[in-house]
Amino acid sequence: MENYYEKLVGLYEETKATYDKLNGLQSALDKKVSSIYHDIERSEFDSEGGHSYALKLKETLQYRRVIKDTLQQVSPVYTMLRDNIETVEERYTRATAKGYELRESLNVRMDIDEVLELIG
Repeated sequence: MENYYEKLVGLYEETKATYDKLNGLQSALDKKVSSIYHDIERSEFDSEGGHSYALKLKETLQYRRVIKDTLQQVSPVYTMLRDNIETVEERYTRATAKGYELRESLNVRMDIDEVLELIG
């Protein structure tokens, strides 16, 4: 039988990694936008140079928009998991310890997979 606690922890770790990666990418793109703005401020350019700056800025802003939208979709799941993983861990640990103690006191040596195989 599947261990849902381990799956939840795995989902949290995966979601956190995705959130951190997207957050880092958004930050890098913010810096790139700022750099383009500074280049524009410092430069003397003609219409061709201005067009080149505009295309570079537009491309960077579009990348940033996609990253930001995806980050906003991941954020609620990440926040919910982050805020609750500790409570789930505490409850899971208590339930596991209590179940172990009870099975030991009653001399039960089977696990759920064995029982399901025997009665299924």
